[in-house]
Amino acid sequence: MEFIASGEGGDHAGVDAERTVWRAVTRAFGPGDRGVAYWRYPIVSPGRDAFDREADFVLLHEAFGLVVIECKGYRLDHVAAIEGDRWRLQGTRQSTATPYTQARDHGFRLLNHLDDEPALTDDRGNPAVPANFLVALPNVERDAWDDRFGSVPSAPPVLTASELTPGSLRERLERTAGEPLDSATYGAARAVLSGGQPISGESRPETGDGPSPEDASTKAELYEHVAGGLKRLDAKQEAIGLQVPDGPQQIRGIAGSGKSVLLAQKAAQMHARHPDWRVVVTFQTRSLYPTVIETIRRYHEHYAGSEPDWDRLQVLHGWGGRTRRGLYYEVAQAAGVEPRTFDDARSAFDRDDGDLLAQCCDEVLDAGPIPERYDAILVDEAQDFEPPLFRLAYAALRPPKRLVWAYDEAQSLQTLSAPRPTDLFGTEPDGTPRVDLQGTYEGGVQKSEVMRTAYRTPRPVLMLAHVFGMGLLRDGGAVQALTTQSGWEDIGYEVEGDFRQYGSPVTLRRPAEHSPHPLSGVDAARPFVVTETFDDRGAELDAVADAIERDVTRHRLAPERIAVVVLGPVHDSRDWGESLADRLRRRDIDPNLVWESDPDVFDRQGAVTISRVNRAKGNQAAQVYVVGLDTVSDGSRSADLVQRRNEAFVALTRTKAWCTVTGVDRDDVATDRLFAELDDAVAGTTGRPPVVTFPAPEPANLQRTMVDATLDAF
Repeated sequence: MEFIASGEGGDHAGVDAERTVWRAVTRAFGPGDRGVAYWRYPIVSPGRDAFDREADFVLLHEAFGLVVIECKGYRLDHVAAIEGDRWRLQGTRQSTATPYTQARDHGFRLLNHLDDEPALTDDRGNPAVPANFLVALPNVERDAWDDRFGSVPSAPPVLTASELTPGSLRERLERTAGEPLDSATYGAARAVLSGGQPISGESRPETGDGPSPEDASTKAELYEHVAGGLKRLDAKQEAIGLQVPDGPQQIRGIAGSGKSVLLAQKAAQMHARHPDWRVVVTFQTRSLYPTVIETIRRYHEHYAGSEPDWDRLQVLHGWGGRTRRGLYYEVAQAAGVEPRTFDDARSAFDRDDGDLLAQCCDEVLDAGPIPERYDAILVDEAQDFEPPLFRLAYAALRPPKRLVWAYDEAQSLQTLSAPRPTDLFGTEPDGTPRVDLQGTYEGGVQKSEVMRTAYRTPRPVLMLAHVFGMGLLRDGGAVQALTTQSGWEDIGYEVEGDFRQYGSPVTLRRPAEHSPHPLSGVDAARPFVVTETFDDRGAELDAVADAIERDVTRHRLAPERIAVVVLGPVHDSRDWGESLADRLRRRDIDPNLVWESDPDVFDRQGAVTISRVNRAKGNQAAQVYVVGLDTVSDGSRSADLVQRRNEAFVALTRTKAWCTVTGVDRDDVATDRLFAELDDAVAGTTGRPPVVTFPAPEPANLQRTMVDATLDAF
């Protein structure tokens, strides 16, 4: 049995009653039960009183079906009369209430979502999940209730204090239960409640006409098993997405663990629960705008049945400008400081003094007090922002300072591990941290979360990205690395060896359960990684164009599901991208050169995306081609070796299924070593099972270290 609480407390009279019911539910069910229980599931009825807007308790159980419970802290003498659906009250802040109607309305909303899934209706369209609605009265005894209201025809089914012992609660639910759910029905219903429906696309019936993954003959057919069907968030994802922290919260995780989706879900349910709040979602990559807005919109429709109020729930780029609002821009204006555009900042500040946006934020912070105008700010791609942006956001928040930031471990082009809170926010005059991420908030909400499971990128590609991005098998030794066992475990690896014994062998394995990709066990989908080298750039681009043509014609893969990420210096990579675009046009394939189009859009229907790495960040495709890998060994570039390795990491992890890596063998020592390293990394990470062994690096020899992520959070 899973138990998920929203974490929101409160001081109204019903909270103690809800806690009593929650304790009863958690004691009545155990590991032998297949089910889930929610305290404050955010199915919201906008027209209701603030305390009655959402479902108090929702249970889904294999034996009992769906149960929705509305909890009231009334004593028996508070209920003067029951007249139909309406209760007449006395001695409370309300004169009337409709608790059973509330439970039923919330339940019907949930049933509508369940009925939208073809797997959850029978051939006649009838619901496959039975539902029951109850009113919980933990301050009323059964005998007293029955003596007074037992003969009232309109009295609803209630759970009294007498039924809130483990045995009595189970017995009460068993009396009202319908037929038990079969495994498939329970699984589909569980996926809907987890919040998978808004990110699964349009529901469609399982016709059985299409090939199974094992029988698929094209990438398009295989990819349908990645893109199609009803998705389910895992227990950790679900809890993070539904909980409202009572203060700052850090979410760290591996690439592809779902952090961006969870921030969108969290923002949508905050807005649904608290429409008066001012909530902001911000990020670095402008091309994420359409994805973020659409994901929030779908979740808000799921929870509240309506379009968000985009004036109260704002999606803002971290910087912003005159044509599109941004977080820095809005806070600067509110503080009475003239905001700077990128061009303004480039003229005013020296890049050698640090990130331009950071210097702009410092300018606002130094100007004086910042108005506290937001109730929650959620920061995606936190690894790409410098500390001044966090301090600016923190200053602009009303207490209790709900700043939630999601950090991609090992993916930043600037830093590698989540900075300590003292580095981001500083300390108080007495030396204590201004933001403390140790422990939990009320309701058990963790102040710092770690997400180890990667869903998006196939295991061999993800492992290759880590091994090659850090240079663990590099002839000259690792470039950057996690240097503790616990650090690797935090991103989902198993480790053999002792990092303290420099040069001794360390072996990495990634358990399949930490990379549960839909195609992981499908031989027809292999190989997930292909590498090729060529004598010159023209031959490389010809081969990539030919491969894309096969993807589109033979494998029926939609062009917009293909992306090319071109590595290398800006001028060279754009030249190569334009040469590839010409080759695609000659093959009647439409290219989308992202640097020539709307910066807020990454992919375009019917066109193959061609991008540099900075625009590719945060975006994905079914098939990714990483072009120009040889530039990683080019020491003449202005980008240092760490950044060149990180760019390769980002490019590799853009794929949702397949990745082809190409480059030019320039017949020099550096390139020969690079491709030999790549071959060794591919051999280890694509093995069955994938295993990589490398010498434990000495921190002093690394250009960048990743300290123990668990300790680093504090």
